[in-house]
Amino acid sequence: MSEMPELTRLERHDTNMSLTYSDGGEFTVSYDDLRHACPCAKCAPLRNEDETSKSLRRQVEAMPAEKPKVRTVGKYALAFEWDQGCSSGIYRFERIWALANNQDPDDGRSYVHGAW
Repeated sequence: MSEMPELTRLERHDTNMSLTYSDGGEFTVSYDDLRHACPCAKCAPLRNEDETSKSLRRQVEAMPAEKPKVRTVGKYALAFEWDQGCSSGIYRFERIWALANNQDPDDGRSYVHGAW
């Protein structure tokens, strides 16, 4: 993949968000997909390739639809705050780009505790 374009607009809707990038690309990411891809130390291990990932997905989908608050983290990430569920994850712009492009935001890596 070539260099990731800059995120120029994020519009939050009731069940998803619309993303616009500097190259003109427009994408939609559901909040369920965003929550399932939470990169925090509590959620990430649950996405290993076993039944826990499916269980996490079912838990996310069982939560009421909710439009989160969003804030920037430095110049490299966004954080989403939910009334229910996990709000610990810091989503690097590369992670959001991967989700927008229907790619695995973990690049096929299972969770490993420690610095990566």
